[in-house]
Parts: sequence; C-alpha cells; structure tokens
Amino acid sequence: MSLLRGWAASGGHRRDLDKDGRYDDDDAATLMDAWWPKLAVAVLQTQLGPLTDDLKQLATISDDANSQGSSYDAGWYSYVDKTLRMLLGKPVKSPYAALTCGNGDLPSCAAELWSSLDQAGNALAAAQGSDPAAWRSDATKERIAFAGFISDTMRWANRPTFQQVMVFGSHR
Repeated sequence: MSLLRGWAASGGHRRDLDKDGRYDDDDAATLMDAWWPKLAVAVLQTQLGPLTDDLKQLATISDDANSQGSSYDAGWYSYVDKTLRMLLGKPVKSPYAALTCGNGDLPSCAAELWSSLDQAGNALAAAQGSDPAAWRSDATKERIAFAGFISDTMRWANRPTFQQVMVFGSHR
C-alpha cells in the first residue's frame, strides 16, 4: 500500500518522460492497472453475484488510455465510486438499491478490497517477480497514433472531451 500512497502523493502520474516505453513510476502504475479490475469486481460482486459477468459484457470495467486518444469515457468508475461513497455514509444522488460492497458492512468491504489488492500483487509477483521495483507496464500502448499522414506519435494526455481548432486567415 505504501507503493500506491507514495505514487498518489507525487501526483499519480503515468508518464514516460524518457520515452523508453515504460512509465517512470512503473511499479505503482503497474500495480494500479492490475488492481483496478479486481477492485471493481470486489466492490460490486457481493450484491450482483452472477450478474457481475453480465455487467462485464454490457460495460467494460476500464476504458484505459489508448492509441486513439479518447479514454475513461466508459467503465465501472462511477459504480465503484458511488458504492463506496454510499458505504462511507457520504451523500449521493439517487442511491443504489442493491450495490453495496461487503453487504453494506465497512469492515467486510475493507477485507474484500485488501484481498483484491493482495490478488493483484500476487499475480504481478508471479508474472514479473517478487520485487515491486521491477514491475513494468508498456507505456507505448497509450501513445496516440495519427491516421495515415503523420508517422510520429504523441504522449496520451488527459484532456477535455471537447476541442476546437481555429484558423485565422490574417491578423486584424
């Protein structure tokens, strides 16, 4: 957990500043990538049960950054956020009738979340070794590629959904 806390405290960046194809904070970004789907399922499956797999078919768990540029438009982010806010007693608009982590019991939910983090860490350790400092993710899959006429790529950036290009023919 200290790995993720340190990453969050430093801004939680997913940068590849030296363009070596790996995130500068590889270990934490890699852990978060491995944990998110497990965390999302842990939060929702207690109440959804077998319907969790149906939800996976209807809505992707995560809409990660990709070479097309648009990302994080879909996914279970709001379901997880709202469920956890409800469990913590925070105000939410239109509360869910059924989505509650740990059957609405905070210690049970916390145990499920810790278990999902442990599963993610164990999967990474099995795949990449037990030293988190050696864990790596491929940052190149997030580089934006341009259609046909530009061979270069650019770093993915979190940006507004609406963009506008303006061309001025002359100065006034």
